[in-house]
Amino acid sequence: MSIQLLCVSHKTADTKIRGLFAFDDDAKLRIMDRLIKSADINEMVLLATCNRTELYCEVAEKTEKNVLYMQQVLLEEAGVSDNSEIQDVILRYEEKKAVHHLFMVAAGLDSVVLGEDQILGQVKNAYLESDKKGYIGQVFHSLFQAAMAAAKRVKTDTPMSKTSVSTASLALKQACEEFGSLSGKNIMIIGASGKIGNIVMRDALDIEGVNVYVTTRNHIPEKNARCRIIDYADRYEHMPKMDVIISATSSPHYTITKKHYEEKKDKERVVFIDLAVPFDISPDIEKIPGVVRYSMEDMDRLAAKNNELKRSYLCDAKEIIKTYEQDYLKNEIFRTNRSQIDGFITYIKKNAEKKSLDAVIYKMIFDIKEKSNAQEFESFVDIIANIDANC
Repeated sequence: MSIQLLCVSHKTADTKIRGLFAFDDDAKLRIMDRLIKSADINEMVLLATCNRTELYCEVAEKTEKNVLYMQQVLLEEAGVSDNSEIQDVILRYEEKKAVHHLFMVAAGLDSVVLGEDQILGQVKNAYLESDKKGYIGQVFHSLFQAAMAAAKRVKTDTPMSKTSVSTASLALKQACEEFGSLSGKNIMIIGASGKIGNIVMRDALDIEGVNVYVTTRNHIPEKNARCRIIDYADRYEHMPKMDVIISATSSPHYTITKKHYEEKKDKERVVFIDLAVPFDISPDIEKIPGVVRYSMEDMDRLAAKNNELKRSYLCDAKEIIKTYEQDYLKNEIFRTNRSQIDGFITYIKKNAEKKSLDAVIYKMIFDIKEKSNAQEFESFVDIIANIDANC
């Protein structure tokens, strides 16, 4: 049994490369269906967000062949034929390092926006999707539930999430800085039915005096009735009166192009914010006079500044993660070595019939001393001392 992880994230890959691995639901299912058919892969979870794509697999045997196959399936689904450029951006973790990485990710400690709230829900959804498909077994049940429990503890016991700044709020903050105030401004949100777009919409509605327009093909909940709903097909017709246009869809094509927008432009200054990977808004739109465009890469830079505000909470968050992570690892050691533990108990019972309990315990300690090195035996004695101190 071995836990293997392949990861493409904001730490090593730019927006263009991350866009190749921003798999939609159909692509994720194709990847998992292919991998689960391998005799060596027992369990898996595929997490794909705008800032990271992570493939967790529990394999029967840790071999280079298994990892290369995992990588091959990801590259083929991403449409990458020449992987020489991609090799350096695919991070690989295994065993304890893979476990630690998941705990950090779930708690938002590996995110662009430190302590972000959305990632825990994304991890949970990826886990549940795999579970629904039957791709989760005992190993990943224990692992993901422990990681999610640790993340919830970080959120409740530290100010990390209470002071979190999401990508959505960063986008609105940047738009506000461009104009000085958003009061009286018209904001169009494309993709409000999606996760990020919905958060942008809710945050925008909390700003006094802002007029929020939403383009969507889906129904907007009644509680958001303050939004002015626009049919997606008519989006260009309404753009001339917009001050801020934010797009956050999972579309494989541009939602806004320079050519179509240029024909409709009316206002002297317009701010475009592209929160999609791959891009929703054609990058060359910023060539139009008076147009300012921000992308996820710009949000990354803004997030780095905001993260400095939360550094003081990081140590406490990591201590919580460490406690949960160690508990998980100890439980796994106990579970995977249950037969040896049962044998050890049998050994004690068998010898206790012939000797006093003191003699059996001393013999056990002597055997441990003989079969361990000095550092291991010292750690064992420290454990005994701690047990004695707590009795």
